[in-house]
Amino acid sequence: MKRPLEASAEGRGRIVGITDGVFAIALTLIVLEIRVPAHEVVHSERDLLAAIAALAPRFLTYALSFLTLTIFWFGQQAQHGLIAKSDRRLATLNLCFLAFIALLPFSTDLLADFLEFRTAVLVYWLNLLMLGVTLFASWRYAEKNGFVAEDVDAETTRTVYQRIVKAQILWAIGAALCLINPLLSVVFILAVQLIYAAALRGSLLRNVIG
Repeated sequence: MKRPLEASAEGRGRIVGITDGVFAIALTLIVLEIRVPAHEVVHSERDLLAAIAALAPRFLTYALSFLTLTIFWFGQQAQHGLIAKSDRRLATLNLCFLAFIALLPFSTDLLADFLEFRTAVLVYWLNLLMLGVTLFASWRYAEKNGFVAEDVDAETTRTVYQRIVKAQILWAIGAALCLINPLLSVVFILAVQLIYAAALRGSLLRNVIG
């Protein structure tokens, strides 16, 4: 009989299962914040176009968070592919990561409603920061405790660390741009997300994003 803290491949499988569920819910919630304009305020084509145009901040933040969730889903799936087993502590770290995934619809909604405020940008960035911190901590714990698969070499291990750190540096730069203009900050972070999501392999971009 296995003890609760004993590492096992079954424990890793349970983490993968709950991860997909939380990501699916978060992806659904962020789109639900884009609401169809109220019928009583639309009396003409012009009114409808104006109402749709007013939703632009929500479409922008939806795209931003959809890409964010996509990037972090791929990142955690990549980690799961390199980790052979898990114990209760690693599962707890992964649940902390998922807690911040579940928080992303809130920070997205806040950003959409207060796009012109620096505080909204900083709250969104803090959400990204905590996602990176918990993902980094999960990988470090797995690597230090021998949970990583035997065929994973030192270069791969180093690459995982570098990608997390480089992404956080870029997002921190984006957050700092809110001191100039909050919208500029959002556009920069969105551009970073697009680069990661597109998985571009140009030599300069490869060196920047890892």
